[in-house]
Amino acid sequence: MNRPTRLSSAVVLVAVLAASAAAQEAPSPFGDYQGAFPIAAWSRTTAGVEDRGSAVERGAAVFNNWCSACHSRGPQNAPGTTSLQMKYQGSVPAALEDRRDLTVDVVKLFVRNGVATMPQLRKTEVSDADLDALAAYLTQRR
Repeated sequence: MNRPTRLSSAVVLVAVLAASAAAQEAPSPFGDYQGAFPIAAWSRTTAGVEDRGSAVERGAAVFNNWCSACHSRGPQNAPGTTSLQMKYQGSVPAALEDRRDLTVDVVKLFVRNGVATMPQLRKTEVSDADLDALAAYLTQRR
C-alpha cells in the first residue's frame, strides 16, 4: 500500500469515529428512558447460536446482533424504537431493553411472525436456542 492510500484511510477512519461520537451525544427524544444507557453498537456478525455465558448474556448478544439496529435505546437508526415511542406516547418505554411488560411468548411471537413493518425472523436466522436466550434477556426483571 502506498503512502497516500494509508493517509487517506487514516483520515477517513478519524472522520467516521468523530461522526460516530458526535451522533451518540445527540439529545434523546425519548426522555428519561435513554440518557443513562449506552447506545447499542450494531453489527450482524454471526447467525450461529450464541453459546457462551448465561441465557441472559447470550440473549444480549442475540439482541445486539439482530435487534439493536431497529430497537436500540438511541434515536439514531432505531425505527422500531421510534415507532413504539409514537405508539405508546411514553406510557411504556419505547426501547425493548427497558420494557418490563414483555413476556417470553410475546417476544417469540413477534420474532417468528413479525409485526407491522418488522419482518419475521426464520430459524435459519435466529435459532430456537437463540430465541430462547433473547426472550430470557428481554423478560429479565432488572
